[in-house]
Formats: sequence, structure tokens, C-alpha cells
Amino acid sequence: MVDVVPLVTFRRYQATDYSAVALLWTRINRELAPAGMEELFEQYIATTINGELKQLPEVFAEAKRNAFWVVESAGEIVGSFGIESRSASDTELRRMYLDQACRGAGIAQRMLDYAEAEARARGFTKMIVSTAEIQRSAVSFYRKNRFQHIRTEVAQEMTPKQAGSGLTRFHYEKVL
Repeated sequence: MVDVVPLVTFRRYQATDYSAVALLWTRINRELAPAGMEELFEQYIATTINGELKQLPEVFAEAKRNAFWVVESAGEIVGSFGIESRSASDTELRRMYLDQACRGAGIAQRMLDYAEAEARARGFTKMIVSTAEIQRSAVSFYRKNRFQHIRTEVAQEMTPKQAGSGLTRFHYEKVL
């Protein structure tokens, strides 16, 4: 039996994608919420949508050497990812989300490969990424893709990048 790999396309985020991306981020973060932390994750979802998604075109502006893409399959947004400049040489992989139904088909690998190629084309020589310990598949994925662990932190405060509340975060980097 052959698994069917969904046909997906990557394209730049557009303002009309807002609602679909908000639903994607909400759904995935609800799936990630550890038992007993559901309320905290609802606050985190609101923080990410209000703190970043509403300003996404400004945060990921081309003029800053940034970019943000959506992943489409059968006319539906099933993923998102972006790169955000951190210095002349470093970019950060951000908001790499993929709908659970699309995982395991090599799409995340294609997303990462695309982000790395775009980063190199913009002149970046290093990519950084952080993820929470609760995202075990993401931790394995970045390690498999030769990202080097550079530090671990226990995030106390909620920000648009982390839920806080004592969750452990891992930071990685990779030479492009």
C-alpha cells in the first residue's frame, strides 16, 4: 500500500489568510496544551494572535529581510512558517506549524528546506530556532536536521513566542 502524499504549495502570507492562520495556530496550540494548562494555552493563543498575527505583515516585512508563508493543500491553509532577521548573518525560523493530518508526509521537511533556501538567498548564514520540550516531534525534527542545541531555558513569562509558566524551551542553531 502506498501512502498518498498531499499536494501542497507554499506562498506568501496575504491579509485574507488571517482567519485561516488564526484557526491553524489555535488548533495546534490547543493540541499541544498539557493537561491542566489548557487555560494558560488559551491565553497564549490570544497573545500570539494579538501580539503577532495582527501585525504579521509588519513583523515579517520584506524590507527587514523577513518573510512569512502559508502552506496550502486543496485550497485550505494547513501550515505556516517564516523567517525573521536577528542580525546581518542570523535569521530565526518562526511559527512553523503544520496541521496534524498532514504530518508524516515529508511536508515539514519541505517547509524547512524552503525556509533555509530563502534564508540563504537573503544572505543569512545561520538559522536559529527555539521550541518547547512539550513539542517532542519538533525537538527530534530539528536534531535530525543538524540543528545544534545551544541552550535550554525555563520560560517563566508569557510572550508572543512562549507560553511561559515554567515550560522548558530548547534553543538551536544551524550554519546554512
